[in-house]
Amino acid sequence: MEHQAWVSRYRDELKGLAILWVVFFHSQLTLGGSADLFRQLGYGGVDIFFFLMGMGLCRSLQRSDDLRGYLSRRLWRVLPAYLPVLILWMAVMYPTYGLSTVQAIRGVAGNLTMTGYWLQTPKVFNWFANGQFLFILIAPACYATLTKARRTLYALALLLALALGAGLASVGLDQMMGVSRLPVFLLGMAFAMDWPGLRARKGAVRAVYTAAFAVGLAAVLLCQTRYRELLNTYGMYWYPFLLMTPGLCVFLAWAFGKAEKARAVFAPLRWLGQSSFEIYLLNIWMVELAKRQGLQAALPWALLCVGNLALGIGYHRLVEWGTGILRGTRARPVA
Repeated sequence: MEHQAWVSRYRDELKGLAILWVVFFHSQLTLGGSADLFRQLGYGGVDIFFFLMGMGLCRSLQRSDDLRGYLSRRLWRVLPAYLPVLILWMAVMYPTYGLSTVQAIRGVAGNLTMTGYWLQTPKVFNWFANGQFLFILIAPACYATLTKARRTLYALALLLALALGAGLASVGLDQMMGVSRLPVFLLGMAFAMDWPGLRARKGAVRAVYTAAFAVGLAAVLLCQTRYRELLNTYGMYWYPFLLMTPGLCVFLAWAFGKAEKARAVFAPLRWLGQSSFEIYLLNIWMVELAKRQGLQAALPWALLCVGNLALGIGYHRLVEWGTGILRGTRARPVA
């Protein structure tokens, strides 16, 4: 399908935009007006990651549903970047938290197994890696449900209903921030599949993307301005992006397609996209340290963001090099 081809071709560029948005969101830069609102909605970059992740995992399982190979590929991508940052973070930061022995044991085990966020262990490095790991584990079951069902649309509706039900069970809990991303991950998986009935209805599909984006944006803005009690407790920070993310990814990919002749100009954006996981890991720690130091001025925050991006790209190259040595293969270059 045309929309799939666009998003697949410009996947790295989309991830590059998403990580820029997330880094901007985590910063304390206050620009005023619509620019500040854009920053406040920057957590939506994570929804773009999960949508693209669902698409990528579905494509991986389409090529081969061998679970051993699937898990090996995923863990080799995640763990070599995650574990060094995590271990260094725990070594440096845990002594400053004043944890009891039991809390420290729970925290270390929860971080290393990427289950701490779901089990409410103290001082989890970040929820995103834990959510990513869970979604990697459940993706094969979701894929099997979608591909083996007689009616794929009904199977997708069932999975989405279960995901939304899990969200209702998480109302008021910190875990809702992760659970609320499961539906957009499932939509990413469904997006990667073949839907013959939609091929001749491109106009209708685009109209649905546009309408869903408009409804989602209106919902989040309404809650931001009038019903703020719904944002965190009931997930209205995150659920509107279930409607917004598919259309946003398709539109941005279409825009990149229109600028194909200038694709070389977007090389730095692709580097950011390919390094997005490493940039995110470093960003979590750098922002924590900056807030501890009471960093407030715009210029230091801007410099921190730029430094974070550069360090993330460098760390990604280092991880690829090290992974290539460990696996006995030459690492694929970043660009």
